[in-house]
Amino acid sequence: MIKQFHAKITYFLQEGQDNLLECLEAAFQAAHNHGIDKIVIFTAKGLGVVRALDEFCSKSKFAKIKLIAVTFPVGKPFTDAERRPLQIEISDELRDRFRQNGIPILRAHMPFDPITPLHRNRGVLGQDLSLVESALGVFGGSMSLCVQAIMIACDAGEIDRGEHVVALTSDTAIVAQAAPTRYLLSELAIREILCKPAVYNIGRGEKADEIGTLNGEPMPEGKVLEGQTAPQKDDEEAKNKTLPE
Repeated sequence: MIKQFHAKITYFLQEGQDNLLECLEAAFQAAHNHGIDKIVIFTAKGLGVVRALDEFCSKSKFAKIKLIAVTFPVGKPFTDAERRPLQIEISDELRDRFRQNGIPILRAHMPFDPITPLHRNRGVLGQDLSLVESALGVFGGSMSLCVQAIMIACDAGEIDRGEHVVALTSDTAIVAQAAPTRYLLSELAIREILCKPAVYNIGRGEKADEIGTLNGEPMPEGKVLEGQTAPQKDDEEAKNKTLPE
């Protein structure tokens, strides 16, 4: 009986959209290797889905893989660096293209987002799951988006409860057993991490050369990674900078 298996994990030295192509490649290859036929892509503007269509879905070995797009809910506020309102949407042109290729675009309340109370300092119960998002942040800013995308797709009936899928953003990809939001803590399981950032330059302001050697050079004896605490960024500012494609 096999007691273990080995799988490749790619670690990026930065967060964000520059990793999108490598992330898609890891996701499609894992789906092919495991016989998974659905990939859930969390996307802000639809560009990750476009690249998946253009560069992967046309290949014969990936022909049976179905794409599911999950994006932010209607009314979610975004701001630029000067805190001016910013419009983040999938264009009508891309929506038409996705529709023609049978790709659903799912929008729903993000499971980990708090419900805004009518009165300040009330409605604490509606904010409990935001701690889950913060906890998943130890794996990088995109891990919670992957998990939430799976739950949203399962809630919508696009993937089955208990089905194994690949989920990704622009810099993180995982293999997971799906569950609806109701059964997050009892059934959803992350089986593999395919790729993720090792340096949290956006969410935490880290720099690769400040937290240790990550390029294969020998580390000083007795040390793994050294780092220093970076100033905490405003939550919304950090989220806006890490928006998936």
